[in-house]
Amino acid sequence: MTDEAKTDGIAKQAWGERLVRFDASWTKLEARLCAAVLIANVAALVVWVLLNGMSSEGNASGVVLRGLIGAAVLGGIVHKLGKTRLELRQREIATTLAVLVGLATGKLWAHVGVSYSSNVQNWIQNASIFTLFGGLRTPGLATRLTLWLALLGASIATGQGKHINVDVIMRFLTPKMRVPVALLGWMTAAAVCFAGAWGFFDHIAIQSFHVAKDQPCAHDATKRCDATASDKLAKVEHDLGNDIFLIGRQMSLDLMTFPKVLSGQKYDQYLHPADWNAWMKEGNWRAHYKEEDIQAQMLSPDMPELTKMPAVNVPGGAEDARGLLTKDIDFIFVFGLVVIALRFVLRSLLVLSGHIIVDPDAAHGEPEVLAIHEASAVAAATKEEA
Repeated sequence: MTDEAKTDGIAKQAWGERLVRFDASWTKLEARLCAAVLIANVAALVVWVLLNGMSSEGNASGVVLRGLIGAAVLGGIVHKLGKTRLELRQREIATTLAVLVGLATGKLWAHVGVSYSSNVQNWIQNASIFTLFGGLRTPGLATRLTLWLALLGASIATGQGKHINVDVIMRFLTPKMRVPVALLGWMTAAAVCFAGAWGFFDHIAIQSFHVAKDQPCAHDATKRCDATASDKLAKVEHDLGNDIFLIGRQMSLDLMTFPKVLSGQKYDQYLHPADWNAWMKEGNWRAHYKEEDIQAQMLSPDMPELTKMPAVNVPGGAEDARGLLTKDIDFIFVFGLVVIALRFVLRSLLVLSGHIIVDPDAAHGEPEVLAIHEASAVAAATKEEA
């Protein structure tokens, strides 16, 4: 045996060190993305629940929510003030009483903040950037964030060898035989993920982006041939550019609307024809849409008292702006499967470079357990060579 440590009978290769560092950085990035997506998902659900409860006038959900808010606020204030003024036992009793009072008085302010909360909720759902995602609730932004979280978790699990697999056969193989079997399984899984990614892309392009399934054949115009991948990519790229443009325009409207909503003004009662027309002239609409479709979006100045909802419309009327971006973020399936496939490829390279071992028990252990498995593998390889 050489001086280099061996795992699964493979000596550690220097070229694998960079892959190890890359794998660690990749995992760290995905872990941070998981945390960010989870926080965003929880925040979206919390905001929706709060607004939904606060905009409910007199029903059970509104009363319960107000009771919980009152308990948290009163309990927190009494606990804070009692730190310097009351003994521990007295502070505990006072805080408990404050919580009970907050819970019991929820019904007394059941009508407070209903109009304000309803205005904020309706703006978020009907005339904000979240409208393009289908709103905060299901099947809106929260649903897509949950799917993204699942794919990130799957990628991290694959990178650590904790993906779902059937390892009965592996347990009956010697360490050396496990390597080619594992590599065959991982590369097959990668191929399936790549194929699945293209399948999702093809489905989304045809179903959501309305890309034609077929077209006249180049060699015979009387026959129909499947649309080429380049044609599908070009159509999707064009529509994605339009959608990104609409995101920017909606965000500019949100910057105007948010201060008004925050001050309590009705979100759909401030934008008049002159303001809307001026806003329409600001964006480079002609780079994305036809002139006649743009002009159809303009409002008549003859009715200055008319108000317009501060939400973008898709010129031409081919698509509804609500949920417009759901087709775009559905590509998270494509991206997620490609990332998982690359994870399988990277794991295969790490095995070939001798930096990870193929052991059916190693994926379920802690770092200390993994070290024992690696030491056992080295000992087994030494014994075989001896």
